[in-house]
Amino acid sequence: MLRHRVLTVLLLLAATVVITPGTACACSCAPLGPAEQVGRAAAVFTGTVVSARPAKGDPLGPRPPIIYTFRADQVYKGRADAEYQVATNADSAACGYGFTVGSRYLVLASDEKTGLFDTDPGVPLHTALCDGNLAVRAGEGPLHAQDAIQNGEPLSAGLLSALGTATRPRPTSSPAATPVSSPSAAISPWLYAVGAAALLALAFAGWRLSGKRRM
Repeated sequence: MLRHRVLTVLLLLAATVVITPGTACACSCAPLGPAEQVGRAAAVFTGTVVSARPAKGDPLGPRPPIIYTFRADQVYKGRADAEYQVATNADSAACGYGFTVGSRYLVLASDEKTGLFDTDPGVPLHTALCDGNLAVRAGEGPLHAQDAIQNGEPLSAGLLSALGTATRPRPTSSPAATPVSSPSAAISPWLYAVGAAALLALAFAGWRLSGKRRM
């Protein structure tokens, strides 16, 4: 009996050691209202995910953050950029938010330092599961209550009020075209001048010759 009790205690201790790290790493979100979430964010926008890539990290270490690239269509806070890169932890247990390429989201991103990442993602903006990101209907216009596609509930009036008025992103600026001078265009005025001088010289020589013949 004593042996069985000792074995039971050892099994419970082993289970505690195994379970505790997973519990400690689970993401826990503090309840925040939309106004506070928007207020804490450095950039708030709606946009479609166009690509995703892992940040550079140690192959033997924890999974590095994922860097998502968004094509923005409406900007509610921050610079009205046409494209954003936002990092998030790879695992939801570490408060990472799993975006899907090709889907549209309301994104709330921060530029403050965070202790969530195991490696530096190399981009200034990051977001987490607790920041208020939402999947929304495809489109390019400002958000309305019916644009929510999560939980079957419309976007709350509190969220829409906190977002305020959206602005369109600035179009991507393309480098100004440098005018290329055509060699023929640069040379043609000189050709005209030389040709005119040659014609005058020929006319003068012809006039001299005709005068001598008359004499």
